[in-house]
Amino acid sequence: MFQLVSTIIAVFFIAIDQIVKNWAAEVLTKGDITLIEHVLYLKYTENTGVAFSMFSDNRWMLIFVTSGMLLVVLAFFLSGKVTSKLEQIALALMLSGGVGNLIDRISLGYVIDYIDVRIINFAIFNIADICICVGAFLVCLSVYLSDKKEKKAKAEKTNEFDEIDKDLEKLFGGAKKDE
Repeated sequence: MFQLVSTIIAVFFIAIDQIVKNWAAEVLTKGDITLIEHVLYLKYTENTGVAFSMFSDNRWMLIFVTSGMLLVVLAFFLSGKVTSKLEQIALALMLSGGVGNLIDRISLGYVIDYIDVRIINFAIFNIADICICVGAFLVCLSVYLSDKKEKKAKAEKTNEFDEIDKDLEKLFGGAKKDE
């Protein structure tokens, strides 16, 4: 059931991403919009690469690599082996972001970016990029929490055996030391 919810989340973010990108292409090509002076702007850009414009002008290679990565994420998502709700949401976000940018790359030859954070001189990005980053962060968080839970369970099991050893020593007497 939760996989259905995650799928709806993915479709929702793909749609929002495409709607906002279409809006940006119509409105922001006429000029930037200042949201917070010297901090946050909306600025239309066409990115032919990936993050920070790396691999610019390698459209087909980026389409191929992105498609492959999306197939792997989709396989995990649909496998039924991902039972954690946090991981399902993370994969849904990564899928939606990847698909959103892939749609642009295939149909336009570039990705439309428009969120410009100038206070830290950061790369201009979009909603799909946010989905990918948040999804990746949630996967890392899930792995960390799972590892922490596993270590705690192992420690509790070790403590349980220590208690059994103490009870057995009380019951049967411990090994006597030579004096």
